[in-house]
Amino acid sequence: MMEEIYVDVLIPIPLADFFTYRVGEEFMHSVQVGKRVLVNFGRSKFYSAIVVKIHHEKPQGYRIKDIISVLDENPIVTPLQIDFWQWIASYYLCSCGEVMAAALPSVFRLCSETKIAIHPNFSGEIGNLNPDELAVVQMLMKGKLIELKTVYSLLANVYAVNRIKNMVDKSIIIICEEVEEKFKPKKETFLSLAPFYADNEYELTSVLSKMEEKKATQAQADVLLLFLTHLRKVGNKYLKKADFLKHSAVTESRLSALIKKNILNVNQLSVSRLESFEKTHEADDIHLSPAQQKAYDEIEKSFETNTKVLLHGVTGSGKTEIYIKLIQNCIKEGKEVLYLLPEIALTTQIISRLHSYFGDDVGVYHSRYNFQQRGEIWQKMISEAKDSYQIILGARSAIFLPYNNLGLIIVDEEHDRSYKQFDPSPRYNARDLAVVLAEKHQAKVVFGTATPSLETYANTQLRKYNYVAINERFGGIKLPIIELIDTQKAKADRQMHAHYSQALLDRIGEALAQKEQVILFQNRRGFSLHLECPICNYIPNCEHCDVTLTYHKQHNQLRCHYCGFATNLPPKCPQCGHPVLEMKGFGTERVEEELSIFFPHATIERLDYDSTRNKNAYQRIISDFEERKTDILVGTQMITKGLDFDNVSLVGVLNADNMLNYPDFRSFERAFQLLTQVSGRAGRKNKQGRVLIQTQNVRHELFQYLQSNDFHTLYLKLMAERKQFNYPPWSRMLKIGLQHKNQKLLDEASSEFVQLLKTRLPIPVYGPEYALIPRVKNLFLKEVYIKLPQNKQLTTYKQLVKECVYTIVKRQGYSSLAFIIDVDTY
Repeated sequence: MMEEIYVDVLIPIPLADFFTYRVGEEFMHSVQVGKRVLVNFGRSKFYSAIVVKIHHEKPQGYRIKDIISVLDENPIVTPLQIDFWQWIASYYLCSCGEVMAAALPSVFRLCSETKIAIHPNFSGEIGNLNPDELAVVQMLMKGKLIELKTVYSLLANVYAVNRIKNMVDKSIIIICEEVEEKFKPKKETFLSLAPFYADNEYELTSVLSKMEEKKATQAQADVLLLFLTHLRKVGNKYLKKADFLKHSAVTESRLSALIKKNILNVNQLSVSRLESFEKTHEADDIHLSPAQQKAYDEIEKSFETNTKVLLHGVTGSGKTEIYIKLIQNCIKEGKEVLYLLPEIALTTQIISRLHSYFGDDVGVYHSRYNFQQRGEIWQKMISEAKDSYQIILGARSAIFLPYNNLGLIIVDEEHDRSYKQFDPSPRYNARDLAVVLAEKHQAKVVFGTATPSLETYANTQLRKYNYVAINERFGGIKLPIIELIDTQKAKADRQMHAHYSQALLDRIGEALAQKEQVILFQNRRGFSLHLECPICNYIPNCEHCDVTLTYHKQHNQLRCHYCGFATNLPPKCPQCGHPVLEMKGFGTERVEEELSIFFPHATIERLDYDSTRNKNAYQRIISDFEERKTDILVGTQMITKGLDFDNVSLVGVLNADNMLNYPDFRSFERAFQLLTQVSGRAGRKNKQGRVLIQTQNVRHELFQYLQSNDFHTLYLKLMAERKQFNYPPWSRMLKIGLQHKNQKLLDEASSEFVQLLKTRLPIPVYGPEYALIPRVKNLFLKEVYIKLPQNKQLTTYKQLVKECVYTIVKRQGYSSLAFIIDVDTY
């Protein structure tokens, strides 16, 4: 008798890591680590699960279910990936199922849907049915299976569940679970010569001659000749039908005639959903400046002693050209490259540059692609096919792709907090995971930025990473001149017009007169930050969150930027009846409108979350600015992130103070990074640019570091402060959020949790305290902070925290309490 086989599988749900199933005889030869199997989980649900281990150890104490089927011909996950996922789960204190849910494209994560159908024993008699039952049966007569949520919508009353249950009891309907494979290759219609004629040129010539002899078939002969001509041009045996029909001589009737005569065949073939690109330049053609060449040589030399390097280059120094040279070396060795960018927004310019040098060797992976496109990229990477990508360019989720032979990871703009995943779990940092992934592949890592994070720079000082610097811009262009405008003094001198100083308006006018472009930075979207009654000081707040509503003039609505709640503008103060609510503060939408008054002949565009919600909006706005169709670009942080424009001579920062006064120990560091990055958009080509920063505090020391571009002195100052208060990178910050709709229960549970932590951990525990925004989406939030030491006890302490969480959740009344664990909180 054959020994029984069992598999440990991973299901994309936030429960215990692995579940064991038995493998039936029919699947013993097809089951394999990394393949998906369909399993029954719980009473009725079905999931696709990844096989992580095959063994003969029968679990004891419960009945083992069988796997239902094997879904894949080949593994879609590598053993190295499974190991990587387990490391992430262990470090970030989450389950492997949560990591799988984040890593695997949704097309590969199958979950059964609850549907209803007509009961096999239902007689079809509808005379005794009540109106609800009749409506459901009539709907089912039109379709075989209908989703349960559709039936809920149809019944549209609070008794819908009871109505459905009664129908099941009366044997009118049955409830079932259906699993549908989501990833489907894209099919298109192609034409080809029938094999008889493709293999026999004499017969093809003969049938063509006969068709040409008859007037009735002359047109068909012309179409066949045209088909053969195009077939030779493309050097393929297939021609896309839709493209062929574009020719004026080709009609459906003539094609149908050739198909009926078995001269042409119709084929349904799989085609790629991904755009194809042609290489137009050679990487060898890139000529590095002396400063770039020196940095490139230092990086290559440093790889001999350390595989991790920080490239610290001022804005506009030409780091991308160095990356391209490094990529070229890597793919010559037959290895893959991962090029990480912090946001999708940056990919537009970088994609075009990389495609021009590497063509179809570059694959792009980010959340703006639909789930079928992401599934196709995943399949290409796992297959190791000839057309598989050698270079992947993507945002943080690209770290999870199935690499086979990774040789280099580039983390561009490594300081950017967009590399951090905040919700949902796992709350990972792709910058840090790049180091772990590189070690597993024995690959090299290059971190690039003009403003390093303190953590990365500290690693260079500790010799964990090598350090390479470029201190001059490409082409010898000087860094922009940074001028500070004292808005308090400007107000006193009556030199402020709305939110703009006269000096800034003058500079904008000069730039426009010289046909140069301007970027204005305001780190708030919307029109007005909030409305306020001048009599009773009433401020409209979100119904579901403890935040004020932001006014958006385009839609004439007040909106919450946390939960999306929106409401119309009140005609008068709801509290005292005053007819006017005053606008306080200003956002990008207001800046865009007001500038059109100051500069009526200028073309002004806005780049923020609201203006880029449509799929191609970002690309259009950037392209228009690149092509100089736009004179002034107004934006939030999106305009600070690595964009490269030739004709920008002036950058204006409208309100620097809101960055300096944010209650966070990283606010000083982030303000320096943000202001340096936005300043770097000015004067990148041809001549030195200028930056005007409006502030009420011109003597703030941050501006001294900014004007002198003195990052190292700033680093020493901040590191001394962080050491005094034991903040990262001297420690690892762990934040635990507790969330519940019942405020009283949350207060009790959070206090018990902290007391438990203090009895188990020999280090200080801070909290619980309400979050900066204590209620979001009707859920109250309290936070607990722990500064974990950088030593061997780190793993032990984290495990103790996890055990304390489980202890609290198991206590009576606390099972609905949500814990949000954020390791290395950012």
